[in-house]
Amino acid sequence: MFEQIVESMPELAKLESTVSELERKHAEGSARLQALAHKVQQAREGDLNREALALNAGRKVPSPDEPGLREQLDSAARALEVLERRLRLAEGEKARYISKHHGEILDLLAGAHAAEGQRVAAAAGEALAALLAYHRAEDDARNLQRLHPAPAQENVGGPQSVVTVWGNLTTQNAGGGPARGSLEGTLRYLVGLGAPTIVEAGAEEGEEDAA
Repeated sequence: MFEQIVESMPELAKLESTVSELERKHAEGSARLQALAHKVQQAREGDLNREALALNAGRKVPSPDEPGLREQLDSAARALEVLERRLRLAEGEKARYISKHHGEILDLLAGAHAAEGQRVAAAAGEALAALLAYHRAEDDARNLQRLHPAPAQENVGGPQSVVTVWGNLTTQNAGGGPARGSLEGTLRYLVGLGAPTIVEAGAEEGEEDAA
């Protein structure tokens, strides 16, 4: 949700993009620094071993690899420190912008929240209508069976196992599902997330006059 608000504010979007880019570069710089530190350690070990072998053999000591890699490591460390400072500056600028436009951002978030509430309410309204139709069909079938019960069938088979239910038979103890009222209550709550219906004062006065 906040990402959508950022996109609607060009200056904030630019600040957010700058911070994200610096975070990416900082992560890459950290990885490069670690890799160079590992290479420097390996080069140092290799230089020492080659120098020891050369001296024991009475040969000229070969040029070491560590100094060149060490220079790269120092350069990478400095570049990473500069990136860290740039990132802190960019984050501070972004924080100041959000603080300055705090009210405007809250209004945009409230509007987005209301719009999402309308979407939820619309979907819940359709689900509630379908659920009520489902319950009406269930009630109609129950009333039909109560008013016009099916003829009893003659029992010609052997004894069958039975299940005893203590207390009232409900959807919870019969099928394990949620109670009927709980489903309706939840959906009615979600429908209530939408904007309330506004009744004009003139309409109300007309109804009172008619009464």
